[in-house]
Amino acid sequence: MKVGFLDRIISILAYFSFGIFSIIWLVFANLTRKNMSSFLVFNLYQAIFVSVVLALISLIYSIAVNLLSVIPLIGNFARWFDVFFNQTPLYFTFTISGLLVTLLVLYLSILSLLGKKPYLPFVSEIISSNFGG
Repeated sequence: MKVGFLDRIISILAYFSFGIFSIIWLVFANLTRKNMSSFLVFNLYQAIFVSVVLALISLIYSIAVNLLSVIPLIGNFARWFDVFFNQTPLYFTFTISGLLVTLLVLYLSILSLLGKKPYLPFVSEIISSNFGG
């Protein structure tokens, strides 16, 4: 399968914008009746799905920390863990959670640049089965 350079660039932009560029490109392609390759469709939908999953993880995490923070012994540990994981910079302004998200986006983008479909164990299987790939 030969992947075009434009498809690679669009895929990278989709990952770096956390799915916003994916939605814009899908609307544009639908309005202009542009055919998209299976590589591009896979990456666009995966970028959207990954951003939704990251938002849900963040929401669930913050709710859990807020609920646990009122429990006497566990609350102190939950607040300490939250400060260490999300607010303490390790390198310049990178926190542990920010570093993990950055590494995930770099992994997805580099494989897209190489013309390969990036594989995430749960997410890629859902995207492949629902949108082809």
